[in-house]
Amino acid sequence: MKVFSISDIAKAFCLTCIWVCAFSAQAQTQDTLQVDTLNAQKVNPAPVSRPKPMSFRMGSIRSNAILRQMPQYKAIQNNMIALREQYEAEAKKSEKDFQRKFEEFMQGQKDFPKTILEKRQNELESMLETNAAFRIKVQALLAEAEKSMIADVKAELADAIEIAAQERGVSIVFDLDNGSVPYVVGGLTIDLTPHVLKVLGIDPSNN
Repeated sequence: MKVFSISDIAKAFCLTCIWVCAFSAQAQTQDTLQVDTLNAQKVNPAPVSRPKPMSFRMGSIRSNAILRQMPQYKAIQNNMIALREQYEAEAKKSEKDFQRKFEEFMQGQKDFPKTILEKRQNELESMLETNAAFRIKVQALLAEAEKSMIADVKAELADAIEIAAQERGVSIVFDLDNGSVPYVVGGLTIDLTPHVLKVLGIDPSNN
């Protein structure tokens, strides 16, 4: 069994005191740092990240001016002219037949028996109604044909407008030819008309 001397006990006591003092000082330092950190956060709070405001640019186009320069639109207009001429020729032919029969009726009505007279009158009235109905029907058919043919062209134009707007960083596009925007300050908008024509592969100088 080892025997400790008084000097050994004294040394152990001194080391224990030193260790306790060091531990207390370290704990006090940590508490002080935590308090200082909390005070600093209260005085200078961490900056709050806010989303940056979105910026947008406005553009304008003249859709009618673009359509008039699109080859597909020009082809549609030529087709519509041909259709109108065809229907007009048929309508005039029917009207001439009516005019001829009407003149024959007027010349011979005094000599026609009553039954023949009534039959010719009914025929003329029927022809007149048929010719009028034909013109009304033709107008509706032409309008529907033009609407159907131009739908694809307008869809292509819409795609070109979207591409041009994205390339120029434009968020809103006004169409100055549709009547909904009667006035736009030129300096506040970007004229996308030439850029849309470029997307469509059209050189304005050739039109």
